[in-house]
Amino acid sequence: MFEIALPPIQTYEARDGKSLCYRRYEADSDKLVILLHGISEDGQYLHPLAEFISKKGLAQVVVPDLRGYGYHPVRRGDVEYVGQHDHDLEDLVRCLRERVRSGFELIVAAHSGGGGNVIRLARKKLGSEIGAYLLLAPSVHPNAPINPKKDLWSDVSVNKRKLAFLSVLNALGLRFWNKSIVLRNDKPAESRHGRETLEISYRLLLSRTPKAKYERDLRAMTQPTLVLVGEKDEVFQPGQYAPMFAENNHAKVSLIRDCDHDGILSDKAAFREVESWLRALGREGRKKAL
Repeated sequence: MFEIALPPIQTYEARDGKSLCYRRYEADSDKLVILLHGISEDGQYLHPLAEFISKKGLAQVVVPDLRGYGYHPVRRGDVEYVGQHDHDLEDLVRCLRERVRSGFELIVAAHSGGGGNVIRLARKKLGSEIGAYLLLAPSVHPNAPINPKKDLWSDVSVNKRKLAFLSVLNALGLRFWNKSIVLRNDKPAESRHGRETLEISYRLLLSRTPKAKYERDLRAMTQPTLVLVGEKDEVFQPGQYAPMFAENNHAKVSLIRDCDHDGILSDKAAFREVESWLRALGREGRKKAL
């Protein structure tokens, strides 16, 4: 759908020597947004938002395909160890500071499952470099109040027994079975495009999820944070975002009317919120410089 307009794939070398992919949307801006994709897709579906931000000159945008995803996933649906995405993103930022410009302001953004990646970064090494967070209908943690009491992801199933069993083994230092599949997406064949990652290993899923005491990660997000969620989001409970964030940090949470989970990525009202927020960040930065 977006093949013609997509920027070319670029690669960077992670610390284990593997080449990982990303696309860069250029803009005349000293802000750089790293935008992370959801649990089963690669970064291509984020094109409308990435293009909007860059064409408006609000920020450069980099959309990586996380390890385990995309055209060149290393090993689809898997990573080598829990937390490898954290290290990969550190390596990506290091690469961008060498290739783009060293002094850019780093903003980390995500949609859906990418939210877990972003939130866990707050207390990681990269957290000290992040200037702001942008979260669109983000996942947080299975225990977070935004999750529906009944699983509405009809195509996605998580083997909770296996997940619990592997967690016990890991607590005992036994990690041999961490490559086991714990999440499956039975996306209808007619809706597939061939790049989906429909089976997720234990270690990849945990690499995309904050630890059980996720509130600590939310409290560590002291930088400016914007959270957008569609009023008709069918994956999470939109009304639970504001109280959850208010209890843990000072994020701005906005509900987007007549918008669902994926629709937020192309919604004009959502785009206006993003533009206003990014422009305000620029003004705040100039005030501090003065």
